[in-house]
Amino acid sequence: MAAGWKRFIPHLRILPEDSTCNDDEQSSDYNHSSMGIEDHDKTVEKIQIKGNTAMQDLEKSSHFSKVSLESTEEFHPLHLKNDYPYELRDEAGRKWWKYFDEYEYRLNKEYKKSRKWYEFLYPNHATQTKAERTLLYKLDILLAFYFLLLNWSKSLDTNNYTNAYVSGMQQDLNMKGNAYIDTSTIANVGSIVLQLPFMYLLPRFPPHIVLPVMDLGWTWFTFACYRVHNLKEFRAYRFIESSFGAAYYPMSQYLLGTWYAPDEISSRVALFFAGQMLGGITSGLLQSSIFRSLNGTNGIAGWRWMFIIDSMAISLPTVILGFFVIPGIPSKCYSLFLSDDEIRAARNRNKRTNIIDGVNKNQLKPLWDKSIWKTVLFTSTFWVLVVFDTCSWNNMTAFSGSYTLWLNSNKSYSVEEVNNYSVLPACLGLAYVFFCAFGADLFRCKWAFMVFSQIMNTISCAILIKWDVSNSTKWYAFMTTYFSVAASPSLWSFINDFLRFNPQVKAVTWIAIYSISQSTYAWIPKLAWPTTDAPKFRRGYIVSIVFGSIYLLWTFVVLLFYKKNERKHALENGIILYNSERGEEPPAWLKTEMVEKNGYYYLKE
Repeated sequence: MAAGWKRFIPHLRILPEDSTCNDDEQSSDYNHSSMGIEDHDKTVEKIQIKGNTAMQDLEKSSHFSKVSLESTEEFHPLHLKNDYPYELRDEAGRKWWKYFDEYEYRLNKEYKKSRKWYEFLYPNHATQTKAERTLLYKLDILLAFYFLLLNWSKSLDTNNYTNAYVSGMQQDLNMKGNAYIDTSTIANVGSIVLQLPFMYLLPRFPPHIVLPVMDLGWTWFTFACYRVHNLKEFRAYRFIESSFGAAYYPMSQYLLGTWYAPDEISSRVALFFAGQMLGGITSGLLQSSIFRSLNGTNGIAGWRWMFIIDSMAISLPTVILGFFVIPGIPSKCYSLFLSDDEIRAARNRNKRTNIIDGVNKNQLKPLWDKSIWKTVLFTSTFWVLVVFDTCSWNNMTAFSGSYTLWLNSNKSYSVEEVNNYSVLPACLGLAYVFFCAFGADLFRCKWAFMVFSQIMNTISCAILIKWDVSNSTKWYAFMTTYFSVAASPSLWSFINDFLRFNPQVKAVTWIAIYSISQSTYAWIPKLAWPTTDAPKFRRGYIVSIVFGSIYLLWTFVVLLFYKKNERKHALENGIILYNSERGEEPPAWLKTEMVEKNGYYYLKE
């Protein structure tokens, strides 16, 4: 720990064992992280070891993976993990329905049995010590809850635009025709543009510095929105505001993926999305209260007061909080609140779950290096995930504003009632998100809950396409629109697990996927949800049902790629595969180099 006043500000935590390691030892831990997903897989497929000489040659390769070697008769398991249980699995007679077992090759039997079903939120897989359990408690408070607050703040500011629009801003800024959706599109473009630099920043700079600085910019331009005099000025502020908000989506998922295991992360991403739901809830309630109590105070309209309160009372505190609570990553931890043992537990968990969280700066390649872009853009996995995320962005009926505009079109509701009723779908959305995300971790089955959520989403869209239905049926459809969001925690958990091998490739891929998919969200809503179609929005619901249906079916494509990818990495995940039906036998080194204990194999000491 730092001495004196420095102990009160975030600083790089150096454990005793870190200071005793030389640079070569530290860098050797990351040799296998210098390659991307496809390179990593090709290495696994091509390695054929014929003796000690071949092993020595292979060790010199920069693309050598310590734990991804396939079994061969003469293989010496020098690079398997110590004190790690390996399951020997005969795939003879494997049933067809095992395709739907999502974690078949991701987690071995010992890992699955080490967690009791009721411990799914706070398992104790790796260390079997109090430190690991305490680590998860602290992470949920420091990291997951902070991102809930951050997303709540951002969602509140974003939803405030819709509530301000129906609370007098439309008239004050002379917003006519499609001005509402055009302004949203301009803001989305700002977010996309400033995401791109984070391909460089994410693996290089401390997140407890980068994210609060970006958040401060967001706060300032949210505040500036209160004083706008015309629509052009408002659009300029929203563009810059969204640009500063570009960081928090990719950085939050990047960080969550470095601290949580694959069967824990969906629940934590759900907390992130809970913030988004809470933003929708509190925006309407706050706007209603502010419009009632502050409208006209000091000559300022009620919708302008909302921007002042959003920025100064809500966004600014998250700027200060983020600097102190964002912990960095396990291998480069800046936390003031985690003990040395808890940091060790986090690192051990990542070794056990085969997650590479960081790499030394001197091993990072230049962003313009062709090998990085070849790894990212010329892999089938990348494009499968792009389609997946694009469908997720464009099936979100919940964020179209259609429900609030439908309420506003009903002249029997006052401005206060419109703002109050507008929170109902988001309230239910909280329950939908937690049901799908917690269920995914509890049953270790993300795909099933993703499919269910999209079935519910397509039903609600189908009702709203028909439109001429009873009032109660229409209310049911609007109240279930947030199922379109419920699959997102599982989607992002999938992406995190696909990208766990290389931090630099992970950063570039995350931003590339997110930018491509979000860029479609910048123009598709403009075509699908023109304000002039209010309140029916038939085109919008048709687009949502199309993307929702593709999303549903594409889940099985992603599951296929995921299973294929994890099978290639089965040995890294603690599973030694062979198939007796094909005449294969367990590798010979299993008897000479490993010892069996309680049905699992461990490297001899």
